[in-house]
Amino acid sequence: MSLFLADKINEAIDFLREHEPPEGYDVRFSGGKDSIVMYDIVKKSGVKYIVHYNFTTIDPPEVTRFMLTNYPEIKWLRPKKTFFQYMLSAGLPTKKKRWCCDKLKHRVHPRGGPKRIIVGIRSEESPKRAQRGRIVWNKDSRKMQYCPIFHFDEDEVWEYIESNNLSYPDLYNQTGGNFKRLGCVVCPFLCRSGGILQRHKERWPRFYEKFEKTVEVYFRSKEEWYKSKGVYTAGQLLEMWYKSESLFKEEDSDSQCCLFPPGALPSGDCQTI
Repeated sequence: MSLFLADKINEAIDFLREHEPPEGYDVRFSGGKDSIVMYDIVKKSGVKYIVHYNFTTIDPPEVTRFMLTNYPEIKWLRPKKTFFQYMLSAGLPTKKKRWCCDKLKHRVHPRGGPKRIIVGIRSEESPKRAQRGRIVWNKDSRKMQYCPIFHFDEDEVWEYIESNNLSYPDLYNQTGGNFKRLGCVVCPFLCRSGGILQRHKERWPRFYEKFEKTVEVYFRSKEEWYKSKGVYTAGQLLEMWYKSESLFKEEDSDSQCCLFPPGALPSGDCQTI
């Protein structure tokens, strides 16, 4: 292990100990490489915590099987409805209105739980996350969020995993899949992203068959509204979603915000793993 990484590990442990609340932390585990490292550091720090996983119903099966085998102590929080059931009222999730994150990925612990949560977010992942900072108010969970591995880069995450002989989902090793980051199987951030969407559709076809059938049902329930906007079939709506297009030209084409009829559910940020 490099000296620089060792310093970051010690700093992360000190960070957790410094901010530890009397009731302990609420650790959000997702099964990916970042949360694996984050969770191991939490355990080494000796702080008080509970740990759980928010089951979204559209997670990669390889990741959920990995967690069941390697992390049986983690409590699964299951949503009241599946992603596809929520779609029937909320519509298609978009980059600006990710109701799926609010309803499935960032759900509050059912019994309230500790007021401070720990996540495996790193600043390197995106400029937006870097600007947000290491300690931030999470508007979805209404709790303060702490990021102990915020300053780790991807190479250091893998070095930590190898140095500590930690298991991780084999999906990261799949050749030709480009699964460097893992998240939900169906996600608006996969659209217009250099072939990643197609790889997801090829690897998990049943998810996308269900998704497209649900879009058809939803379109029929909002058909009059969509036709008033120039969208005449469910297939046309799906094509727009896959291309990350909005209904109105003056809107940012990446936002997809106008795929929603009035009354659709809003949401906040999304996290990959």
